[in-house]
Amino acid sequence: MHLKITQNGMQSLLVDEGRKGHQHQGYCQSGAMDEEAYWWANFLVSNPHGTPCIEIVGELALICALHGTIAATGRDAVLYINQQQKSPYTSYRVKEGDEISLRSETLGSRTYLAVAGLWQVPRHLGSACTVTREHIGGLHNNGKPLQIGDGLEITVNNDTSRVFRSRSLPEKYWPSYDLTEPLRVVEGYQSDSFSGVAKQVFFTSDYKVTSDISRMGYRLSGTPVQSTQDSMYSEGIHLGAIQIPKDGQPIVMMKDRQTLGGYPKIGSVTPNDLTKLAQAVPGECVSFVREHSDNARARFLLQWQKRLRLSGDIQ
Repeated sequence: MHLKITQNGMQSLLVDEGRKGHQHQGYCQSGAMDEEAYWWANFLVSNPHGTPCIEIVGELALICALHGTIAATGRDAVLYINQQQKSPYTSYRVKEGDEISLRSETLGSRTYLAVAGLWQVPRHLGSACTVTREHIGGLHNNGKPLQIGDGLEITVNNDTSRVFRSRSLPEKYWPSYDLTEPLRVVEGYQSDSFSGVAKQVFFTSDYKVTSDISRMGYRLSGTPVQSTQDSMYSEGIHLGAIQIPKDGQPIVMMKDRQTLGGYPKIGSVTPNDLTKLAQAVPGECVSFVREHSDNARARFLLQWQKRLRLSGDIQ
């Protein structure tokens, strides 16, 4: 299947599972910001987990040059095929000449377009993921987002293409992006550098998502929180780590975060809840609540079990 980009939106990136295990070499983790939506997109088109797809902010439009199968997921995803609106979280057959467009009703949120087959794109350290800051990955392995006129080649996967069967995830199982529930946080060893009062302020305050957000990190604004730690050595930064710089305004570290950082960390947003924050847009508010690491691990495993159960039920 060949796809030609006719509209590239604010930013359209090739993403996959990311470059895991290379942070010690200076490479960021990368990967889809919303892992849940990414996972379901590939499942719906019968792709093996880890297959690339397109992460879109704004509106992406493409024209098909061959037959194929597609699916769209993400927060408030709006999919059109030949100007006819289609439901997200469902796979569709498309044919030569069909026009596809995809966006989110919530401007700034991310949507995902999966296409069945083997993506003929370069890999760097085992991943096609685009990292603009590092100038690696993407269609030309130079870290650039997809541009108008770019062509994507996706060949047939004989393991999954013999019989087309549309897959659909019922709406009641779509990922929730409700931000009224607090984001769960596991406190780390540096939380001891925050006084009881400072932690009480952090866990009882609302924080607004600022316009200073990216795949590296999300800056929040609200009641300042101060650490008693004046200085520290730089150290590796975990996904979801909440750094508190000197101005007291939290920064939550995301997939393209730098490998090292030297601000005190009050804890980390759990992976299950980080997808919600990844889909938040400027002006929205979030709050935080403590969660024990054992409970966070149990919730993560239950989420995987739910995926496997649902994917077994869906034909």
